[in-house]
Amino acid sequence: MKFSRMYNITRRGLYSFGLLSLFIVYSLMTSCISTKKVVYFQDIEDSTGIVMIDHPAKFMDPTIESNDNLAITLQTVIQNNTNTPITTNSMGTFNELNGYLVDKNGYVEIPLIGFVKVGGLTTAEAREVIKQKAKDIYNNPVVNVRIANFEVTILGDVGRPGKIILPSEKATIIDAIALSGDLNLTAKRDNILLIRSEGDEKKCVRLDMRSTQIFQSPYFYLKQRDLIYVEPNKGKIQSSDNTLIRNLGILSSIISIFSLAIVFKSLK
Repeated sequence: MKFSRMYNITRRGLYSFGLLSLFIVYSLMTSCISTKKVVYFQDIEDSTGIVMIDHPAKFMDPTIESNDNLAITLQTVIQNNTNTPITTNSMGTFNELNGYLVDKNGYVEIPLIGFVKVGGLTTAEAREVIKQKAKDIYNNPVVNVRIANFEVTILGDVGRPGKIILPSEKATIIDAIALSGDLNLTAKRDNILLIRSEGDEKKCVRLDMRSTQIFQSPYFYLKQRDLIYVEPNKGKIQSSDNTLIRNLGILSSIISIFSLAIVFKSLK
């Protein structure tokens, strides 16, 4: 009888221990995030040497499109009463909120110069076109052109989703992610969606921030009005479900009570 009683107590104790262990493991699995899902550029091994990336993506100057706002400045040299050259900005101070809007036909209207066709040109090409037209009015004009509303939209599981004005036309998806406050720990780094408008078409591509192959992607460099969507992992989606959270809480409580009851009963 003593052996049977000890066997039952041991069996119940092991059963209770198993339930508690399963509960602890389940809690850890649902709360922890694997390092492999978080670290960027995992295919670069830990090393003190230099790692070369073969065939990185080539930067292509973005072209000016309809509804772009252009920051255009024009400086020229005039002579004062002492015949000393003075450089002056003949177009005044540029207001980025208004800018020089490119119309649907690709033209921009510049004071005194008139309408200039810039659609489809890079900012360097547009600068030369405007400079040639300005020579009819100004003395040795110096022209600068840049896209003032070079912006992308980033949505999803990032620090600060929304529209981002990029400071340079040579901007990458890494720049956009950094300006948005980086990816959250719960973001899926291997499945970032980039949507690009080209004319009437929409091109969609998936990018993996965990691999250095992203540096080889033709979509590594951004274009104005690109859309980036960062998908959250399943854990975050589930944690945002109030019903699931409530059910998990109830289930956890039942398992805990059931396990403790068996332990107390075994000790009697």
